Amino acid sequence: EAERPLTGRAVFTASEPTYTQPAPVMRAESAISPGDSPYAAPRADIGGLASGTPVSGGHVVYAGFWKRVAASFIDAFAIGIPVGIIAAIVGGLLGFGSSFSSGFSGANDAFNVGETAISYVLSAMAYAWFHSSAGLMATPGKLAIGIKVVRTDGDRISFLRGFGRYWASFLSLLILGIGFLMAAFTARKQGLHDFICDTLVVDKWAFTSQPERQREELGPVALVILILGGLFLVGAVILMIVGVA
Repeated sequence: EAERPLTGRAVFTASEPTYTQPAPVMRAESAISPGDSPYAAPRADIGGLASGTPVSGGHVVYAGFWKRVAASFIDAFAIGIPVGIIAAIVGGLLGFGSSFSSGFSGANDAFNVGETAISYVLSAMAYAWFHSSAGLMATPGKLAIGIKVVRTDGDRISFLRGFGRYWASFLSLLILGIGFLMAAFTARKQGLHDFICDTLVVDKWAFTSQPERQREELGPVALVILILGGLFLVGAVILMIVGVA
């Protein structure tokens, strides 16, 4: 220790301050994302609802038979009516005739084979686009009910798979609808066309980072649609009986 003079006064020695610099952290350029910037806008985790890499290992709620029926009722109007109008216009332009003109003229050949074929192709394309779209993965009816179509590993299906799935659903219909009823009894609620195309119909929050937001129950929208659809079918049957009588 340095000798301090005994003068009765405190003696202070000053030295230059030292600043310890933290060691720099080296990161690969690819690991730096825009979200690392302190000036970036805040982001919220939405659970990868529509697109992105599926999250495996969580609980999965499969869409049961009645949810799918409710979604089909909505799609019959949301997709069927616009496709029917477009098919009638395209059929008329291509020379196949139009059911509109036949119906308005009172002709008996209102059923047009060419127009019907066009409507089926357009419907298949519409269903495939909705099911394969990264932002949707569901038709309007499925969106309203809160369900979506995915691969069995939770990944998004391709357009071609969605296109084939539409035509495979006709096989479910041709065997007296048993292919559709399979969704009520199989372990993962799959219909025949789902087995053929390796697809699942699940809750919209399935295979995301927030599986706890899934719902087992039908939900108010599905219940209302099923009630209205049932009344519509009963009314159609009554009108058919009255017409035959």
